[in-house]
Amino acid sequence: MSTSAALGIDLGGTKIYAVVTDERHHVLASAKAPSDAEWSALDTVNAMKSTAESALAEAGLSLDKVEFCGAAVPATVNPVSGDCTMAVNMGWDKVSMLSLLQETFQRKFALGNDGNLGLLAEYTCGSARGIRSAAGFFVGTGCGGGIILNGIPVLGKKGTAGEFGHTTVRAGGRRCGCGRRGCLEAYCSKIAFCKALRKEIFKRGVKTLLPEDKFNSGTRNLKSKVLVHAYDDGDPSVRKVIDRGLQMLGISAASVCSAFAPEVIVLGGGFIKAMGERIFPPFEHAFQKHLIGIDRSDVAVRLSLLGDNAVATGASILARKGGYGLF
Repeated sequence: MSTSAALGIDLGGTKIYAVVTDERHHVLASAKAPSDAEWSALDTVNAMKSTAESALAEAGLSLDKVEFCGAAVPATVNPVSGDCTMAVNMGWDKVSMLSLLQETFQRKFALGNDGNLGLLAEYTCGSARGIRSAAGFFVGTGCGGGIILNGIPVLGKKGTAGEFGHTTVRAGGRRCGCGRRGCLEAYCSKIAFCKALRKEIFKRGVKTLLPEDKFNSGTRNLKSKVLVHAYDDGDPSVRKVIDRGLQMLGISAASVCSAFAPEVIVLGGGFIKAMGERIFPPFEHAFQKHLIGIDRSDVAVRLSLLGDNAVATGASILARKGGYGLF
């Protein structure tokens, strides 16, 4: 059995991404496949296995040759039981993904929340390397988060810490997929952007540059590059919706600074990667305005260094460590 390679799988709301990493956490091979929130948990795990096998084949390996296997899911993960709750964008309720993964793969697995593991990777070998305390926001289909204090991931009661996407940024605001109102994810996520754009374009009649074959009254999600292209072209609706979301992200980041004063805030996820430096004007305006008791110079805000690899790489790192209990 190989002890040098590790498998990491990132389950997202629209895609599955698997990587094979070496002992220095470099990606040796990767594979990507679509996911669907309408799938059952078992169908999802079967698709994760197929994607993982494609990545392993690219690396010239088979599953039985890999000792370390980890996965990240868009849900809170109880670190003791492996049960997943609050899987807002997947429609799960108290699913034991850890058991399903181990039964389907016939391998021991480490399992964690996608935001937590994205930050773990950035802390280990990315933009937060060498930092003792960090917070992470990962914006894609939804909005995930993570916390590291004194080099240790903070999971909280039943793994529920770091759910920044479901912290309130506007009391009584937009309805979130979790059922509450005013969550960050209801403003800053691709699902939120699409919902707000449908209202702007189809209810208020604001013109848009979004192509009809990509966006219509039934669209629930969009590729990040489509949104960014329209943003760059000056689409008024897209600009309004995205800038509003990034301002809310800045407000949430400032609140996190008040809570535990991280040295670094990492901004990642597929949408942030696609936007790049464009995020900073609206984000910074709100971030600086809402900071209290902390000088702006005391906290660094950095884009993810690992990009699409962050979450899956974090899953492989957790697997190498043998789970959270060994931090």
